[in-house]
Parts: sequence; structure tokens; C-alpha cells
Amino acid sequence: MKTSLNIFVLGVALVVAQACGSKSETTSESTEAVGTPENVVVLTVAEKRAKMAEVQAALAEKRRVAFEERFKNTPYYTDAQGNVVYNKAEVNPSFRGGDEAMMNYLKDNIVFPKEAEEKGSEGTVYVDFVIAANGTVREVSVTDAVGEDVDQSFRDEAVRVVTSMPKWTAGRQNGKPVDVNFSLPITFQLL
Repeated sequence: MKTSLNIFVLGVALVVAQACGSKSETTSESTEAVGTPENVVVLTVAEKRAKMAEVQAALAEKRRVAFEERFKNTPYYTDAQGNVVYNKAEVNPSFRGGDEAMMNYLKDNIVFPKEAEEKGSEGTVYVDFVIAANGTVREVSVTDAVGEDVDQSFRDEAVRVVTSMPKWTAGRQNGKPVDVNFSLPITFQLL
């Protein structure tokens, strides 16, 4: 009983020390205690991120399969304004300047939410939106991955940044610009 109590106190102390430590002092050598008091497992930040990356990859694969199934069954839909929106076009929309330019835009414009930083939260949100035939972004929403509980401040920040994106190169169907549904994962990670 005394050993279990000591292990529990040690686990709580590690968690409290982790929570109270300075965020700027967090390195790949930092650790986090997880598990029950009887079998505490200590993970480094690098191990925690690797585990998170595995979970995210599995969730991304599930989303990809679900989207492909939806594309097969319904190649397009009509939105509330009566516009035809393609789930996938012959030529999909693209961020002007390519994927690297989009990554730079996201790096330059995303602000890690202070309340999430104070909690030590990290996570990935999936932002779904429509690229209109004129290249503008509209109908921005965040969808939750199954089994993922992401901080609301991440959702709000992702919507803010995607809504303010510059015009894209529109998708094309039969040579004409069309509205196309698009999904973008955005990962929030503490440095």
C-alpha cells in the first residue's frame, strides 16, 4: 500500500512539475507521466509527439477513405445558395504559389492561442471549406476527427486564418471554373 502511495505521489509530482515548468524550457528531454499510479510510464516530448503523429496519421487515413467514399457516391452537391459544389473536380483548386506558399502563409498567420499554451494543449483540426469559382474561400467550418478532443481555441484560430486566406486558383470541371469542397489539416504544436 505504501509503495502504491509513493508511486502515486511521484506521478502527481511529475505532472505538477511539468505543468508548472516554463514553456520555454521544454525540450525533447522533457518528460510526462502517463498511466495509473501502479504502472507509471514516462514519455519524453519527442515520444509524445511521435505517438501523437501516429494517431493523427491513422485519423487522416480514416478521413481520406471516408472522403473518397463520399466522392464516389456524390461527386457534387447543391449548397444553401443554390451553387453546385464539387467534392472533387477534374482539376482541383490550388493555393497561389503552391503548397509551400500555403505552408508559409499558415506559419506567418497562425497565432498559437494563449489559453491553449497555458494548458499545454496540442492538437490537429480539420478545416473544411469551399473554394468558389472566383477563387475566394467560403463556408469555413471545423470538423472533429473521431475520438479527438481538440481545444476550442484551436478551432477558432484555424477558422480565422482560413477565412482570411487570399484568393486561390479555382478548380475546373469541363474546362470551366467551379466551386470545390476542400479540407485542410492544421496542427498546433508547442515549440
